[in-house]
Amino acid sequence: MAGAGGEAAALPQPARPGSPAAPVTPPVIRPAFAKVNLFLDTLEKRPDGYHTLKTLFERIDLADEVALRPIPGSQIRCRCSDPALPADRSNLAVRAAEGYQALLGKPLGVEITLTKRIPMAAGLGGGSSDAAAVLAGLQEMTGGGVDPKALLDLARTLGADVPFFLADVPFAWGEGRGDKIAPADFSVRLRHLLVQPDFPIPTAAVYRGHVLTPFHPDARLLSEAVKTGRVERIRPHLYNALEPSVERLFPAVAGVKRALEEAGLKRPMVSGSGSTVFALCDGREPAAGAMERLSKQHPTWRVWTSQTSGSIPSKPGGRGAA
Repeated sequence: MAGAGGEAAALPQPARPGSPAAPVTPPVIRPAFAKVNLFLDTLEKRPDGYHTLKTLFERIDLADEVALRPIPGSQIRCRCSDPALPADRSNLAVRAAEGYQALLGKPLGVEITLTKRIPMAAGLGGGSSDAAAVLAGLQEMTGGGVDPKALLDLARTLGADVPFFLADVPFAWGEGRGDKIAPADFSVRLRHLLVQPDFPIPTAAVYRGHVLTPFHPDARLLSEAVKTGRVERIRPHLYNALEPSVERLFPAVAGVKRALEEAGLKRPMVSGSGSTVFALCDGREPAAGAMERLSKQHPTWRVWTSQTSGSIPSKPGGRGAA
């Protein structure tokens, strides 16, 4: 057989017995946790079309897994366990890697593998969390190759929730578009039951249809209640200004809330712009009983329990926590 230049093509030689295999760089594997909003108030509509918010994020233990493996050159490849999720630059994880490479100022080839568990268009921040995990993972891979302030600025361009996930804290207040983050020092672990009905809700549609109101509850009351860790004190101060808009545009959400109440769960609330509805639980047993009942009554809904997620560091080649 001849090669392009007319010379015989060299055949690959088999490895000699006992010779060491080429070293394989282990991937950086990070969990990408979901969130719920315990408080979300819309204060005004900004000239850029966004709303000025005040929100309390809580990170929960439902998580995707993001694996980053270095590859030669500058190509960014993405694979995803959910075929419904695009693997091109319309995926926030890919845009995060592109932005990081631009800040780094040199080629950084990477293969991103997303194992999805957080549902899409559900108000749980899955795409934003994946993007933040990519940014944090690439920082780990390069030994902190990008200035932290520049990294935070990049996170803000990717999405309003990305800075919260990048902050790597269980609770935080968000202001501005929700992207100005102040960690909240709550030493509590809350339990929830979450229900995702069988329809997604586009965030943009909810904000377009949202009507501002003059009512703005005192967020400090919720802050003091969360510090106690007592669910009965927290529930009265949960608030989501988007909820009336969500229910007006998607009336079936009211039926989801009613089903949770009939299952014995008090004060169910939409997370973010929906479609997920969640309720705080007093313990594991009531949550398990309600989950069983709702799963039987509504087999097309996704029903699961969660709790506040603490800070869990990642290790190269290690496994993330979900």
